[in-house]
Amino acid sequence: MTYLKIALPIFFSKPVVLRAFKVAIIVGIILAFINHGGLILSGNITAECWIKMIVSSFVPYTVSSATATMNIMEQKNPLII
Repeated sequence: MTYLKIALPIFFSKPVVLRAFKVAIIVGIILAFINHGGLILSGNITAECWIKMIVSSFVPYTVSSATATMNIMEQKNPLII
């Protein structure tokens, strides 16, 4: 529980959120073209595709936030992780 008390404020801090958002946009666009490139280029994107593209962006957002959080926590206390 102590680990979460330290990690959650870092995870939701403004610098971590902003960086993760930028990563999510860039990687999300790449993933969208990998997964739905044909539909995007043809202009036949459905509502389902939009939802999948948005949800797919949460993966790089979460990975970036978690990595930044662990990095900050390790810098503050190398023995915590």
